[in-house]
Amino acid sequence: MNWNKSRLLILFALIVCIVFINNSVGIYADTYSDGQITVKHEEIKVKRNRQQIQFEHPFEIPANVITNALSYISYEEKGLLKKKEAMRVFQDDEIKKLVPLIIQSFSVAKPTQAVTVSSFSERMLLTDQQNYCVMFVHERCLNIVFSRIHMFQTYNDSMSDKRRHTLTRENPTEISHSRFWKLIPSEGQRLEADHENWLVVDLSEELYQQPVVQRVGTVEEKFKKGTSELDERLKRLEEKLDGVDAAERGAEMVSSEKLDTGNNIKNKLIILREMVNDGIVSEEDYNYKKAKLLREGMENLSTKEQLRTIKDLAVDGLITEDDYNEKKKELLDKF
Repeated sequence: MNWNKSRLLILFALIVCIVFINNSVGIYADTYSDGQITVKHEEIKVKRNRQQIQFEHPFEIPANVITNALSYISYEEKGLLKKKEAMRVFQDDEIKKLVPLIIQSFSVAKPTQAVTVSSFSERMLLTDQQNYCVMFVHERCLNIVFSRIHMFQTYNDSMSDKRRHTLTRENPTEISHSRFWKLIPSEGQRLEADHENWLVVDLSEELYQQPVVQRVGTVEEKFKKGTSELDERLKRLEEKLDGVDAAERGAEMVSSEKLDTGNNIKNKLIILREMVNDGIVSEEDYNYKKAKLLREGMENLSTKEQLRTIKDLAVDGLITEDDYNEKKKELLDKF
């Protein structure tokens, strides 16, 4: 009798260990993350024609299908200061991190669980551009509903959102539009009736079945692969600045060298602005390089000299008032 009890206890212990190990290696979890990107299971009620729908989960999505689907999601801005062209919601580097998390999440989701995605595009100064959406499969179509697209957030905004989310779960299907953007359907996509934020994607569309084509779509990739004329123009500018007559520079000491740093940044931004006006690079390219220069290009300057430089750039309209205020706050916090 005692032997039977011991065998049962051992068997029970083995089962507990197996369950623990499975959970530890990630076979099932409610949250999957990679840096700032988070994919979660959420018990969210979604209604269509006033009827609550049930999700077709779990659902297996091939990597090339979800990659292509995310790559072809576009939006356009609203308002007087809107950009003219449609823009991609997800950048390629974002998609690379998102795809395995989304695949895993859908493969183990329950019929009552939607998949929520919080991700960030390229970082600009002290802010992030956040995307937030809920995904689910219904009638063999992938539904993607957004409440935020490229929304600028500071660190404090992010913390505030996290606290608010723990109290009330955000449900993008309960809104129908945004004041700042609207989705633009591509091939194999359509908008849910009376919604500008809800895409219904037909995953059987041939477009999404194709092998993933390596695009050079993000600003970071343009710089890495050298496909943008921006690199060449900046390289020529730097060579010109470095080629200043040695005799003239020999009379100038540390203070003038620091001044050259500020002028170098200014000259680069002037050329960048001209290239935007000429249609050679996009406003996104300009913002990316501007943020990079403000973040890394003034490291050899004192706080006072950096403040003077950014004030000069703001006066000349090369950086915005928000850029100036964010960078000034960062410098003063370090002072």
